[in-house]
Formats: sequence, structure tokens, C-alpha cells
Amino acid sequence: FYPYDMTKENSPWEVGLGWAFSKAGNYRGKAAAKSLRGQERITFAGIYVDHNEALAGGEILLLDDKEVGVVNSPIYSHRMKKSLALVHLTPDASEIGTKLRVKGDGIDNTATVESTPFYDPDKTRTHA
Repeated sequence: FYPYDMTKENSPWEVGLGWAFSKAGNYRGKAAAKSLRGQERITFAGIYVDHNEALAGGEILLLDDKEVGVVNSPIYSHRMKKSLALVHLTPDASEIGTKLRVKGDGIDNTATVESTPFYDPDKTRTHA
């Protein structure tokens, strides 16, 4: 979702689009893009936020009081009864289950890094 989940500053591998990078043929920018693989500064991830509504977006994510990311695309899932967000995290903070602090204008909560896409694996909320 350009320019929220990705910008021209991000490589395909940083935003989960490495699968779309064509290895076949020669084209402008191929060498430059390919050279960025393995040098990811951020990781595209998802979080569950301990909050009863959607965040505004732009909140800072902290791990042990160190800034490790930012909230890009927040939403409240009425089906899952959770506040969710797609975020950019430093690679060292992106492991599933990592506990983070969410700080922003009027909010100071906790969150947990979760796998994406978000879903209800036990199908406990298949109907609202």
C-alpha cells in the first residue's frame, strides 16, 4: 500500500515483495535491486496491539526502550476482536512473539509481533 507500507526507499525484500523480483532476463535496475538482497534495514511484519480500537498510524515501536519500528497500516478487526497493524521493524525485533511497546499521540500500550496474514487459526471467530 504505497506510500504507507513501502516507499521508494525500500527494497523488495524489506516489504515482503522479494517473490515479485524477476530473476529472468536483463532489465534496468535489476543489478541495483539484486545487490540490496541480504542488506535489509527493516522487516515488514504484523502486530497485535493491546488496545481496544485501531491505532492512528505513525506510532513508534520500542524494544527495551530502543526505537525499532513504526506502525504503517493499523485497523481494528471486529471479527478477531483485536487491534492489528502492519509495521516496519528492525530485523532484530521482528521475531514472532516479540513483545513491543507502542508509543504515539495519546497512546502507550504493548504489542506482540505476529505472523501475517492475520487470521484465526482455530476458526473460533468465523462468524461475527
